[in-house]
Amino acid sequence: MKVGDLVRWTMVERCYHLACGPTGLDLTKHRNYGIIVDNNGINFFVRWENGDFRAAEPNTIEVISESRRFSEVQSASLS
Repeated sequence: MKVGDLVRWTMVERCYHLACGPTGLDLTKHRNYGIIVDNNGINFFVRWENGDFRAAEPNTIEVISESRRFSEVQSASLS
């Protein structure tokens, strides 16, 4: 995982939140898509689709789509 990747909660994290999370607060629908905006070597910081900015441990999120670096895009367009 790296900055710019599109991520979502893992199935385990979704189930844990539904079973043990705050009553009446269902965040699973807001954790379908998020973009990693930073990391500190331990946690990834994710901007979720509802605007929340939260730290996430690597085992709680999974990559949906990897980001492309500018150099990759540039070299692909030159080919």
